[in-house]
Amino acid sequence: MIFALYHAPTETVGLIGDVLKQLKLNFKEIRLNGGQSLPKNTDEIDALIVMGGPMNVDETKKYPFLADEVKLIQKLIKEKKPVLGICLGAQLIAKALGSKVYPNKNGREVGWKPLELSMNGIMDPLFKEFPNNTKVLHWHGDTFDIPKGATHLASTEKCQNQAFRYGENVYALQFHLEATPDMVMNWLESDGEYVKGAKENPYKIEDETTETYEELKPVAVKFIKSFFS
Repeated sequence: MIFALYHAPTETVGLIGDVLKQLKLNFKEIRLNGGQSLPKNTDEIDALIVMGGPMNVDETKKYPFLADEVKLIQKLIKEKKPVLGICLGAQLIAKALGSKVYPNKNGREVGWKPLELSMNGIMDPLFKEFPNNTKVLHWHGDTFDIPKGATHLASTEKCQNQAFRYGENVYALQFHLEATPDMVMNWLESDGEYVKGAKENPYKIEDETTETYEELKPVAVKFIKSFFS
């Protein structure tokens, strides 16, 4: 079974879930923010998706499940099982691999921004499907160091470490590959102050979303299918 871990009501698997349904792959959603528990036995986990959320990875007193998540990720990595992290999920993977997570020195990054692949990203089995400078959605204030032994894959003008791969099947994405237009509209409505705090125009993001998503979607679908194949 594929498990998806949620930290916020609005940050769900989105497009990833749509693709898994197309592939007829079952997945179970665990709403940690709603008090649901992590799976106790890794034998039942075939792959793990760790989604985004508003908290920092070190807020373990306020959100005790974060520490348990890190331990779960570490165990799955040792077992060489696939792990995909999005935004906070990517930061949790970085922490699980011994890296620091901290506020991005260039401030919050919000909106549709082009993703620049590294040379390793261009040659990566999954990212090679990405045309360089493809616009993806960003919605974060923290960043991470690339873990020892991991491969740096992508950056943006405002944030150097946007993606890495560890081993063959652990991928950490700081950006939101999963966000559908409906999700973006929901975030703009519920998180407007965060957008303004990033000095971004929510109306510009809204105007860009439909067209940019349609360009990204086939690329994202290929990435997701390749990860779960």
